[in-house]
Amino acid sequence: VRFPPNSNSTTSGTLLASLTEAAMISVNALTNDVYVVGASGSTVYKFVGGSGSPVIAAGGNGNGNALNQLAGPNGVYYDYLYTNVLYVTDQNNYRIMKFPSGSTSATYGTVVAGGNGVGSGANQLHSPRSIVVDSSGTLYITDAGNNRVTRWLQNATSGTTIVGGISGTASNQLNWPEIILFDRYCNLLVVDRGNNRIQLFNSTTS
Repeated sequence: VRFPPNSNSTTSGTLLASLTEAAMISVNALTNDVYVVGASGSTVYKFVGGSGSPVIAAGGNGNGNALNQLAGPNGVYYDYLYTNVLYVTDQNNYRIMKFPSGSTSATYGTVVAGGNGVGSGANQLHSPRSIVVDSSGTLYITDAGNNRVTRWLQNATSGTTIVGGISGTASNQLNWPEIILFDRYCNLLVVDRGNNRIQLFNSTTS
């Protein structure tokens, strides 16, 4: 559903489409293309120009672990600033997938993080939920099942925990982190879902 600027509780939105178990969303601000995850269908959909009928941008070949399949995807991030690449958190395959611009259901992606089974090792993920990418191609992932945010340098085979790692309510702990974003000062904002709070981590300490 799209809402206009300055909308409030009385504003009616515009329906783009109805998707079964719609999860996260990403927008290419240069083209207004909208990417939406259909979790139960293991598919990422694209609304070209932000309207019309959705087309498949990734997955759509049933639930599975082949490179053209997804399993319970949750997060999507289209990097329109630097690489024009689509990233998907393939939650139940415990991996992050990368797809080229213009990808379809016939496109085979590349595993860029995880993919080594479920676990808490530096080269593993457990229920990855969302992802952002910086100008150097570094991946930042909410690894919800491990209650941490991990950083994977470009082409790395393992990541580094930069926030959390132990479930708890202390200021340096997380409980099922959901979404991450960077603010204009490069501080990290984390939706700490299980703790019902938003955490901000200074860029010099994370």
